[in-house]
Amino acid sequence: MIFPTRIIQQLSHSFAYLFLLVGIVQAQVEKPRITDVRIGFANAYKLGCWTPVQVDIEGGSQALTGTVHITVPDGDGVPTTVVNLPNRPVGIEPGRTTTVPLFVRVGQSSAPLEARFISDDRKVRVSRTFFAGPEAGDGVITGGLPATNRLIVTLGPSLGLGDLLANEADDELSRTRLIQLESTADLPTQWQGYEGVDTLILSTSQADLYRPLLQNPARTEAIRRWVETGGKVVLFCGSQAEELLGSGGALADLVPGKFSEIVDIEQSQALETYSGSEKSITPDRRVNFQVPLLTDIRGRQEAIARRGPQSIPLVIRSYLGFGELTFVGLDFDRPPLRDWPGRIGFLRKSLDWGNGIHSQSGASDTVEVSNEDIITQLRNVLDQSFVGVTVVPFALVALLVVGYILLIGPGDYYLVNKILKRPEFTWISFPLMVAAVSAGAYWFANWQKGDQLRVNQVEVVDFDVSNNAVRGTTWTHFFTPQVNEFDLSFQPALLGQGDAPENQHLVAWLGQPGYSLGGMQSSSGQTSLFDRGYKFSPELSAMKNVPVQLWSTKTITSRWNAKAPTPLDPALSRTDEQLLGGTIANESDQTLEDCVLLYGQWAWNLGQIPAGLTIDLSEAKQPRMVKTLLTSATAGDTTITNTASDGTVPFRLAQEDVTRITKTMMFFHALSGGRYTGMLDRYQSFLDMSHFLEQPDLAILLAKSSNPGSQWFDDDKPLGSDEDRHWVYYRFLLPVGPNEQNDSL
Repeated sequence: MIFPTRIIQQLSHSFAYLFLLVGIVQAQVEKPRITDVRIGFANAYKLGCWTPVQVDIEGGSQALTGTVHITVPDGDGVPTTVVNLPNRPVGIEPGRTTTVPLFVRVGQSSAPLEARFISDDRKVRVSRTFFAGPEAGDGVITGGLPATNRLIVTLGPSLGLGDLLANEADDELSRTRLIQLESTADLPTQWQGYEGVDTLILSTSQADLYRPLLQNPARTEAIRRWVETGGKVVLFCGSQAEELLGSGGALADLVPGKFSEIVDIEQSQALETYSGSEKSITPDRRVNFQVPLLTDIRGRQEAIARRGPQSIPLVIRSYLGFGELTFVGLDFDRPPLRDWPGRIGFLRKSLDWGNGIHSQSGASDTVEVSNEDIITQLRNVLDQSFVGVTVVPFALVALLVVGYILLIGPGDYYLVNKILKRPEFTWISFPLMVAAVSAGAYWFANWQKGDQLRVNQVEVVDFDVSNNAVRGTTWTHFFTPQVNEFDLSFQPALLGQGDAPENQHLVAWLGQPGYSLGGMQSSSGQTSLFDRGYKFSPELSAMKNVPVQLWSTKTITSRWNAKAPTPLDPALSRTDEQLLGGTIANESDQTLEDCVLLYGQWAWNLGQIPAGLTIDLSEAKQPRMVKTLLTSATAGDTTITNTASDGTVPFRLAQEDVTRITKTMMFFHALSGGRYTGMLDRYQSFLDMSHFLEQPDLAILLAKSSNPGSQWFDDDKPLGSDEDRHWVYYRFLLPVGPNEQNDSL
């Protein structure tokens, strides 16, 4: 017995030493740390929009490979998670800091952000929560800006844009925020990072600031793609144009023409006239500016200087894809332009900053001005438009609650004491009443709201006929009668061509701007019953396990683009009266309904264009003003006869009509939308194509289709029912040639 006892003692000591050694080794293993998170542009970002985020991870004592996960709430307060691409695993080295770029979509102004690193063995190696505050700091990120703010991001030497905002109303929801970036490294590498940016301004007098873009062309490509999908860039480039705009230059893709050479201009009159200022740039009005000379210019030349017989465009209002591109061939950060009193007027006009809600003109009726975004109105109308789903009025709910209280209180007392005269029966009557009322309430709610999933969807598909580019935007509002989780994916569709080939699309939830109930800016925020939340695919093209509560709705959106042949064959040219002539052929197999052709300030009502038919504008009705036709009595889903003196329908009568709201969003500026609606158009402003109506070489054909359009899927099943409602609109950018008669002379 002594021998086994001694062995057991030795084994016990060995195990003790082993456990001690393991404990020492584990104590010496240092975990990685998440040291910082930077979100947006210099910590500024809009709620409800994709925005860049960078996570700094300091390596521990072990080399690890894995993925970074970031979780933030959506507009309903449900946690959402994004993760880096699986083909780009994150490697963490001991003693080194790794920066991981991602894109997030924050839905609440005071929302925390949780960052995690999960290694390849699926273990959470480090996790840290950053809380929202007024300023970024250790463990703190800034809260998001309202979706209705105007976010202006500038890169390069300061242009003094703050002077333009001196008299701006100090309203939290409609303010303009100026963000100055210090380096091109602060620019996103993918286009969706700019979704919350209203305007990107590039000032280029310091060329060395932009040279790193040549080593990382992904940042320039992201800017170009963002503009093509509806973004807006203003490029100030004078003396450094040869390096930056010439062949192979860092910004050559953002020029509305081809760089030729640098020339000198000595007269300032063109600048002073454009700004509307009576103050001269110099006392003798003689200057010496180096400006770029462009050829093959695309767009409208707004300011032109003379150099002998030569015309030098100084301000060009152009376009790139579906977005806006403004080129200013001057360096406004240098004297004497920097000190010129007329600088503010010049910058305001070139930046097109005179389009606020209080500055738009042309409305025929007076509306109450609010800071609500027009997308909120569209959401509200879609919410009230489900087939077979009735919204119970609050007054009826209150009445039923009062009746319930009277039934289980005085009613029960009267029943058992006055009629039955057996008070002890209340132990039976009371629960029976509660059960009966509960069953009745469930039956009534089910009768009002139905037991089927319902989908209301609005889609706008834009075709650029010149280069076969297609852009689509879809807003989908769906109702579910039961608690459910959805694995949502999206398949874009083209007019008469089925599914869009080789498309690229993003999906997301759509928030509600503002402080109202359910708004992203609400101080209390939404409280969700779902703690687990849902997850975006790494490519942001799908959402997995999206939870929706009983008898509730969810609003989701998709933005997509593709290359596809255009189903129209236009042959349009300008006439002597600056109108349009020519033909448009519908080569698709679908009928285009409610067609309106827009050019400049004029619009033609073309009615239907059947499949395979060619229409001649010489046979069309006389044109009307764009605003008059787009807001006329017959411009919506229903006819409204109560029009204003100029033939337009006041928005207070049109705000329950999906087609009228969507048309207003599609041409908000052209309709003087701020004054017409009393609302803002900031959250989905990329949809507005009013700027193309200022281009002499482009026209827009607006049409409606009875085709259901693009399709959402829940796992592999179509999301929807037989009683869904779809509103599908198409816009075609059509090239317009010069006057043929003038060319032949």
